Amino acid sequence: MTILNVHIGEIKIARKGEVLKAILGSCVGIGFIWRSQNVCGLAHCLLPENPEKSFSISGRYVDQAVASLIAMMKIKEIDKAHIEVIFAGGGNMTQPHAEDNSALVGGLNLKATERELKKHDLRVVFSDYGGSEGRKIVINSSSCTYEIEKIPRMID
Repeated sequence: MTILNVHIGEIKIARKGEVLKAILGSCVGIGFIWRSQNVCGLAHCLLPENPEKSFSISGRYVDQAVASLIAMMKIKEIDKAHIEVIFAGGGNMTQPHAEDNSALVGGLNLKATERELKKHDLRVVFSDYGGSEGRKIVINSSSCTYEIEKIPRMID
């Protein structure tokens, strides 16, 4: 197995024998699994929206990342029903005692993720987000499986 670490702002595509992995805090990891094509993708998004609209491939912003995954995986409109989407992250890493996470970057990333996936008519099969802990997301392209593990907060 080859491990492909997906760092902040990156998108990587994996084929058989490759594993995608990201460590998330406030960032959101968006994974696409396309079983019939044995291909998976993972974007590691730092912020919700690019202030300067762009059609370039990027995982930095949620709005660009979803479109970029579609383009990089060559997903056509007819293929969207076969794409399984998972996403994780969006934790409150900056203000652990805040009552409302929705205005913090993690919460904004989650809102943008839900909006973009709905806009592109993509089906979410699993999500694990919010709270005040980080997450590790792993997608195995050989088995088209995924794992999301919570990473406990060390300091309060």
